[in-house]
Amino acid sequence: MPGNDSTHVKFEDLFDLNEIQRIQDAFAAATNVASIITTPDGVPLTQPSNFRYLCINVIRKTDKGLSNCYKSDAVIGAISAEGRAIVRPCLSGGLWDGGASIHFGDQHIANWLIGQVVDESFDKAKMIEYADEIGADREEFRKALDDVPYMNVEQFGLVAQTLYLMAQTLSKLAFQNYYHKVEIQDLKRQLVAQKA
Repeated sequence: MPGNDSTHVKFEDLFDLNEIQRIQDAFAAATNVASIITTPDGVPLTQPSNFRYLCINVIRKTDKGLSNCYKSDAVIGAISAEGRAIVRPCLSGGLWDGGASIHFGDQHIANWLIGQVVDESFDKAKMIEYADEIGADREEFRKALDDVPYMNVEQFGLVAQTLYLMAQTLSKLAFQNYYHKVEIQDLKRQLVAQKA
């Protein structure tokens, strides 16, 4: 377990965000899902990968839509008690989303989120009603919804579980990276002390 000096560690303190961005972009392209890494409360840490026009240019362009997206990202990226990714419809637009938490010891430091796909249960009329709720243009919303890719829920579940395994690996690396930094700082202090 991390000591008291590590209680406020942030994801960006442990990882190179440019490197993480490349991994996220490659994962999103290979699986045809949208992806982003956020703080535990849903604020983006990386740039969106493969985001659908509907989400980035319609829903998130309204204040209510953006606020709902952040809330959804926080819920879907929460720590799962079942030892797997959380998979559910987005609390903002209703598209399928999945998420996995990244942690440092017991500290939740980030959410890795994927989604923005529809499956066979998708109710287009109900989703278009959401445009009125958030103050988006209905026709733009409808057209953008037509471009959201289809993925059956079983396949999406497999992609989400792969995401979960990758998030668990990042969690282990977070712990290792922190202690490598501490060891390097200790060595530097010892060298300075020896030279004095």
